[in-house]
Amino acid sequence: MYNTKRELLENTCAANPDLSPFVILKLSMLCDGVLLSERALDHLQTPLYNFGKVDSFGIQFQGRPADKAMPGAILLRDASNVYINYGEAFDAPYLVDWDPSREEFLLKDGEDVLDTVDFVPRPAFFGKSTSRGTPMESLVDIRAQKLILTAYERCRFWEGGHQCGFCAFFTGGGSHGEADCEDIYETVREAVREPGRFSEIFLSGGSDFGGEHPFDDEVDRYIRILQAVGRNFSGRFSSQLMAPAYTKAQLRRLYEETGLTAYCPNIEIWDESLFPLLCPGKEKYVGRNEWIRRTVDAVEIFGKGKVCTQVVAGAELSSPHGFKTIEEALESNFKACEFFARNGVIFLSTIWRPHRYSKLGYQKMPPLDYYIRLSRGLHDIRRAYGLFCTNDDYKHCGNHPDSDLERLDDYVSVV
Repeated sequence: MYNTKRELLENTCAANPDLSPFVILKLSMLCDGVLLSERALDHLQTPLYNFGKVDSFGIQFQGRPADKAMPGAILLRDASNVYINYGEAFDAPYLVDWDPSREEFLLKDGEDVLDTVDFVPRPAFFGKSTSRGTPMESLVDIRAQKLILTAYERCRFWEGGHQCGFCAFFTGGGSHGEADCEDIYETVREAVREPGRFSEIFLSGGSDFGGEHPFDDEVDRYIRILQAVGRNFSGRFSSQLMAPAYTKAQLRRLYEETGLTAYCPNIEIWDESLFPLLCPGKEKYVGRNEWIRRTVDAVEIFGKGKVCTQVVAGAELSSPHGFKTIEEALESNFKACEFFARNGVIFLSTIWRPHRYSKLGYQKMPPLDYYIRLSRGLHDIRRAYGLFCTNDDYKHCGNHPDSDLERLDDYVSVV
């Protein structure tokens, strides 16, 4: 047990010399959370950083001040971005403060300055509206170089209590409708006018099992929206769809009728006994084994390395049903990564952030060491199979510390 975060970081980096210290810092920030000081939050209201007050995924955050806009992801000095649920309750968070004398944001533990950080800058199109009067920022989320479009502000898995146990999406009320295609077209058109800002378009939304066959309505919706996005480009465009595991017929429609280039059906929980408990909607409308089969089948359509899936790392250790030991959880996730890698699918981890409005509620996360061992292991398995992330690396998503480790692989291959 370490008394300070500096001691924790220094000792953890010394024990893991093969890992980037920025990946370790990022994991620690995700585990412990980050609070913004009043000075920092005030400075983040300036035009360079002010993201607005609309959350396109409708998450309810208890501690956010109503009169302040939240920023985007935190940027570390190596350009890694750390996506924080600002306003959540944390047990022992880091602090980001603004130092007017240095004109820098400081990452602190109490009064101890650990590093300097920055924030993803506000996109140029924020504050603008479509021809229908829709605020463009209400349709999107932003990562460093990824434009995230929300197609459907509702998840029908919540009907009958079938939502995933770790999910807090769409808990804040507000709009529940389908995004308008013309709004999407105009928003993307405006976004790509900012030179060098976005290199990928990501599409997602709540799950909709409606239709003659489950998810037919959703597939139709995504085709309409991807076609609207595609009006801004000639041919295929750098893009990823995060959606349920579709049938081959549904996937062929998506690929052949749009410019989509990558697909991400997130399994989120691999273990056979935990999957129906933590992902009851996915179990009811697809089933675990069928979800896995469809994910592998998608490689035939999109190609090796262009199909991803992920685990919500830590939820598999949650109470009351999760694994009792870290070793069990690691074994399960490494088995999943090995299986998917063997079949040309990239298996990633995203860090579970307990949320009081989810079924699992707010509970203690696994220790930092778990996430370090998981990140290293997943990265090593994918590397052994020649898989390299192009959609979910540090420049695009920023939610996957294990893919951040690939930066060294790229460097080694160059030199």
